[in-house]
Amino acid sequence: MKKKEDKKTNEDVKEKKKSVTKKVEKSKIVEESKVEEPKVIEDKKNKKSLYISYQTRLAFYIILFLISFLSCLYFAMQTLEREKLTPIPYTQKSNIDYKVYLNENDFYEQEYLEMNKAYIASLIKAIDINYNYLFQINDLTNIEFDYQILADLVIENNGGNKRYFEKTYTLLDTQKKKLKENKEINIKENIQIDYDYYNHLANSFRSTYGVDTNSYLNVYLNIKVQSDEELNYIINENNQLNLRIPLSEKAIEISFDSNNKEITKSVIPDGKVFFNTKYLIIEIILLIISSVLLIIIIKKLMLLSRKVTAYDKYVNKILKEYDRLIVVIHNSIDFTKYNVIKIKDFDELLDVRDNLKEPILYYNIIEHEKGVFYIKNDEDIYLLTIKNIDLEK
Repeated sequence: MKKKEDKKTNEDVKEKKKSVTKKVEKSKIVEESKVEEPKVIEDKKNKKSLYISYQTRLAFYIILFLISFLSCLYFAMQTLEREKLTPIPYTQKSNIDYKVYLNENDFYEQEYLEMNKAYIASLIKAIDINYNYLFQINDLTNIEFDYQILADLVIENNGGNKRYFEKTYTLLDTQKKKLKENKEINIKENIQIDYDYYNHLANSFRSTYGVDTNSYLNVYLNIKVQSDEELNYIINENNQLNLRIPLSEKAIEISFDSNNKEITKSVIPDGKVFFNTKYLIIEIILLIISSVLLIIIIKKLMLLSRKVTAYDKYVNKILKEYDRLIVVIHNSIDFTKYNVIKIKDFDELLDVRDNLKEPILYYNIIEHEKGVFYIKNDEDIYLLTIKNIDLEK
């Protein structure tokens, strides 16, 4: 009696397997007659396929974008090529010479005294100043020079840290010279200072306001060197040749800020710009590629920012509707050890479950991206793989 029951049980199991196999084959035949792809794939051993996650694809697009964008910047800088020119040296020499002319007196027989001496203020009639400025360059150019002679009357406290009065006088109006078809230019100017006039102003200020003062007259040749726009020589320098004359003193010594000064510098001409068409074409192509990649990245970031994906909606709906039939597991199994029958429709998996009376297992492989529903029956596994990328398509 027991043998008959066991035999009957084995026959029932075989019948169930035959029924499931027939149903799968029938479903395959019906689906093959349609244009749509079949819901059930024939039985075969599971083959592992490469799956690239959403985040990996996003990172890949970002890397491609950075490569194309940086390449675009590189070729953009190469599109315009500037002519390389060697530096051109130039020299500036400056010199100040002066004579102090004297009033009639009982001691000095000469009309004037040479520079670098001490002078009695009451004997000074005028101070004759000669400014000499030489500019030399190793190439022909059209550099322009603007210059004028100015005098600053300064009245300050004895400490020299506070100024009571300051006024600028124009002794020579602005003059213009151009270094044209030549390699040097020499500016020579002479000016006479009426010492009594400025000394009287300083003494009047002291006596009127009754303060101790320190006064002087700063006389200087102010030179502005302008660029040569035609040859693109960029110099733009300001030079001053200063002479300082003390006032309101019984005896004075005239000083220089600098004298007999020689400075050598170099100017690099701004060369011509050449247009590279080949690099421009590459730049435009890379710019288009970068723009397309940027749009893709923005779209994917927008999708990534959403908390609920198409995968989440689909799986949550299934878990909600068929909660009593599905067991959620947290550990995957090795499908390569089983005979895997791939299924692409959950309804078909429900039919398999109804025939085998086995639970449907669910395992979430990648959060929001990929998971599997499957039924295990002896050596067979009926597998349904859900991917977010497929659902989006």
